[in-house]
Amino acid sequence: MSLSLSRRSPLRVFSFSFFAHIHRRLQSTSTTNTPLRILFCGSDHFSATSLKALYGEYTVGRDVIESIDVLCKTDKRAGRGLRTLREVPIKNVARDLRLPIHEISDFRGWNELPATVSGSPPNLIVAVSFGLLIPARIITAAAYGGINVHPSLLPMYSGPAPIYHTLLNGTPIAGVTIQTLHLKEFDKGMILLQTLPPIEVPERTSYQMLHDVLAVHGAEMLVETCRQRLFIPPLHPVVNNYKPSKAPKIMPTEHTRVDWRVLAAEDVERKCGALSTMWCKFGSREEPQLLRNKRAILSDISILDVPEENIDGDEVAPGSFQYLRIENGGLDEEILAIKCRPGGGWVKAGGIKMEGKKLINGGEWARSLRDQVKVFL
Repeated sequence: MSLSLSRRSPLRVFSFSFFAHIHRRLQSTSTTNTPLRILFCGSDHFSATSLKALYGEYTVGRDVIESIDVLCKTDKRAGRGLRTLREVPIKNVARDLRLPIHEISDFRGWNELPATVSGSPPNLIVAVSFGLLIPARIITAAAYGGINVHPSLLPMYSGPAPIYHTLLNGTPIAGVTIQTLHLKEFDKGMILLQTLPPIEVPERTSYQMLHDVLAVHGAEMLVETCRQRLFIPPLHPVVNNYKPSKAPKIMPTEHTRVDWRVLAAEDVERKCGALSTMWCKFGSREEPQLLRNKRAILSDISILDVPEENIDGDEVAPGSFQYLRIENGGLDEEILAIKCRPGGGWVKAGGIKMEGKKLINGGEWARSLRDQVKVFL
């Protein structure tokens, strides 16, 4: 499956004939007609897309889905002084859909499933970007066990951040896996359904673009899994040849720092597309003691097509920046140009935020400092 994605244009409407892209084993359906009472475990916008799709199926009739209860994490305090009470996005979606909501911080004290509106417990657990390992006692308490929507082609990129690592590593394909919930580990369940053929990921694809495509794709696969009852034995696992790899949690301090000495322009652009912003130190190499609290956060980074040398024809060190004024579509554009590793080219940063300051235009900032000898480190 191929997507038309552009880093600078909005995502095109994503639509496809679902049955043209699912595994042939969908032909074997279960004979059971028991409607599903779903306990949906979710947290973020990715899981919200799946919840809305299930709700759409629920409103059509009660043949497939009888009820949906939503389980999410309790609200957490965040921000300066922990003054803001922050709720997970799925909670607001569930509230808008008028679905029963259950909140937990962990599963201690949960020895049985909550009763649904019908008075009976859920018979299927659906986990999508939930973030907590659902205990075996909860999974086995549901008549049909549990299933999970994972935004990667398992066993490739198992872990909490598969979309980020797909983009950070420049992986040319992506997809979604529907798997059973393993009783002891994340992402070790039996694969019931998987994107076939995989989605092609063009260069310069942003995180949000790929996220939105996979969210819609995964939601449609989840609904079809429920319609076809793929989680009811005898199970027919999907077999593939993807190599196992990990997608650990993104650590902002580690993953978003840019080292101008080792990264080429395309590497910096790709990382910024995946992570939205990058950061580095700012100051003078001659006065390293001044660098301790000087941190620059860069955004809207893209490759700049300029010669390897600077505008005066002299070689410059990685991390050196310049103010450029170029004509773009008949208008003069001010640019913050930054040199990458030797032989790695240049990038431009559309925005810069010095720690503790407001975000400003990168070109304007560079113009204000063009007479000073400063570098990014």
